[in-house]
Amino acid sequence: MGISRQTVLEFVAGDKQAIEKVYLEYKNLMFFVIANYVSSKSDIDDILSESFMKAMEKVKDVDQPSKLKAYLTTIAKNTALDFLKKNKPIPCSDVIDDIYGENDKTNDFLSLIEPLLTNKETIVVYYKIYFSYTWTEIAEETGISESTARRLYDSAKVKLKKGLVV
Repeated sequence: MGISRQTVLEFVAGDKQAIEKVYLEYKNLMFFVIANYVSSKSDIDDILSESFMKAMEKVKDVDQPSKLKAYLTTIAKNTALDFLKKNKPIPCSDVIDDIYGENDKTNDFLSLIEPLLTNKETIVVYYKIYFSYTWTEIAEETGISESTARRLYDSAKVKLKKGLVV
């Protein structure tokens, strides 16, 4: 479909109908950009709203209508990164402490894999191997989709094969 140059100019001018058209045209793209950084749907929705509000506040910065798409995706990305900075992930060992208790856990495996993997990969591997969770259970526990859990697990296996070879 696309947004016309006139609609972009009206958006920059603050026209309500143009704002709605731009939002409807780019909300899915912005959602996807944010979802590359944040996994919780409710957080993504909040960040999307915040991103669009920021875009409307600074829309005068769009000097060329052809740059609107890049402008909106950059704001979405930066807002997601700001969210991540403010909400730093819980270290994986803290999650394991919550599960097992500080003194009652098997840390040998964790100490081997944690330096090689991202926080999310470590948690997915731990749930899959130690608890034999299904992909659905992992998705429910972590707030990520089943396909993302599978992708993280596959990525972790590749990293572990490379990193644990002696």
